[in-house]
Amino acid sequence: MDLYSLKQKISGIKPTNRNPLYQSHLYWSQKPFNISDLLIEELTEEGDIVFDPFMGSGVTVIESVLLNRKSVGVEINELPIFIVDTLLSKVEDMESLNNFLKEFEEFVDGLNKYYKTWSAENDDHGIVKKVIFDRDSPFAEPIIKEIHYQHQGNRINYIKEPDIFDVEQFSLNKDYKYIRDYVMVPNSRLAVQNEQSVASLFTPRALCVIDEILGYEASLNDRNYQDIIRYVLMSSLHLIKITDLKSNSQWPLWTPRENCLEKNAIDVIKKRIRLFYDSYDFVDKNFNETIKRVSNFKELSDDGNYLILNKGTQHLNSDDIPDNSIDLVITDPPYLGQVLYSEYMQLYYPFLDLNFNLEDEIVISNAKGRDKDEKSYFNLLDQSFGKTTKKLKKGKIMCLYFHDSNLDVWNRLINITKKHGLHFLGQVHVYKKLTLKNILSPKKSLQGDSILFFINEKRDYEVIEAETIDEIVENVVAHVKFELKNKGSLTTTQLMDDGLMEYIIQNNWLAELSSKYKSIIDVFEPYVKWDKEKGRWVL
Repeated sequence: MDLYSLKQKISGIKPTNRNPLYQSHLYWSQKPFNISDLLIEELTEEGDIVFDPFMGSGVTVIESVLLNRKSVGVEINELPIFIVDTLLSKVEDMESLNNFLKEFEEFVDGLNKYYKTWSAENDDHGIVKKVIFDRDSPFAEPIIKEIHYQHQGNRINYIKEPDIFDVEQFSLNKDYKYIRDYVMVPNSRLAVQNEQSVASLFTPRALCVIDEILGYEASLNDRNYQDIIRYVLMSSLHLIKITDLKSNSQWPLWTPRENCLEKNAIDVIKKRIRLFYDSYDFVDKNFNETIKRVSNFKELSDDGNYLILNKGTQHLNSDDIPDNSIDLVITDPPYLGQVLYSEYMQLYYPFLDLNFNLEDEIVISNAKGRDKDEKSYFNLLDQSFGKTTKKLKKGKIMCLYFHDSNLDVWNRLINITKKHGLHFLGQVHVYKKLTLKNILSPKKSLQGDSILFFINEKRDYEVIEAETIDEIVENVVAHVKFELKNKGSLTTTQLMDDGLMEYIIQNNWLAELSSKYKSIIDVFEPYVKWDKEKGRWVL
């Protein structure tokens, strides 16, 4: 592998998920498909097997199939598997699909009956587009403040105070036939209280709409069409739930107390129907005629495109995936307690009955009864890397998404990879849009991700004695000053990812540095200057 050339190519790409497939749903920490494409094309041949031991939304699996590779994904939760299977289910007749979706959209349109409101301006009924209300807690009665509505064929927005009919419509409650409510695991970090159910995240009116759609799905005889309805609903739920005025959908189990926002669920679902059609149109035009998910690895070798195993990577065995059978690993392992995927899955369970796995998740969570601390996290991560590297052929590459300034976390990760015969080759940065944290704290926050490259050498690594801590710091500071002298000024991200962490890891300095310093910034900060106005380091 020409690592320098590959890094240059990655640096020249603007990472994106602007693609009909990935715009048809939301999944957290989704990686850019065009970066995955480049890695797959550069590091494998057609027919090779690409493995993602932490599959998530399935970007690695889907892009591998698109590029005529075979792929294996491992995922503990059923929702991501449902996403991949539905997206890769080609239909024989796009015209029939279009007609079906039009019929479904007409049915959904009829559910605007739940959003009627009386308009004094027009002496007629209008359709509620959003409602703003307050409630002291998820268990409290709401106080409606504003009704925003429009008239059919009229895009003018009207605002009114609620009348009795509005309150009745908003609070409409009925016996749901197809929704099975679920009491969530309490977690203060996710704003989930004791005895709080998933239903509390939605208005009663929204639940009525969801129940009607599930009834429509149950009336269908075609399983593929049923899955399409479930997929559209799945992709809509995080947008239908109660949110704030900024619609912060990245917080799936949180609802505000003041200025709560109820959207018109019909508008949301109709948009998701159109996005779903675009995703199938994309599959029809870009994928091979046959896409087949197989049930075991042997079938994958014969005539299948992809295999998904619903279990924790730490539980893999030789029957699941033979040792020395994988040509490339691309993965984004769960990162400490950053995203609590399995707990997020609770949002979907009452409506789609897709199971989630709290027991096998590799995560740090303070949720009551989960017993998911830092020790458990690194122990399970160690087991997973051990299983993964056994499957990867000798001399083949693992591409690992990772980003952190905490030296202890870096040290533990590198020690785990060394333990299982992986040799660190280097890293490259993948930039993303600036987050609020990047803007408010540019000195200590890191923008985007790094891709770390490892080669599977399947050998033990001897412990090489490092220099003294003073010598290491002197070398690190000299490197930082050299980079700043050549380039004038650099952000924290540029300093770390454009050579500094490679330099530290390849010289075996991580253990010593992490024993004294929490962050890489703490090492060089006393010796260089932070230009607050520019948000960059300078000499």
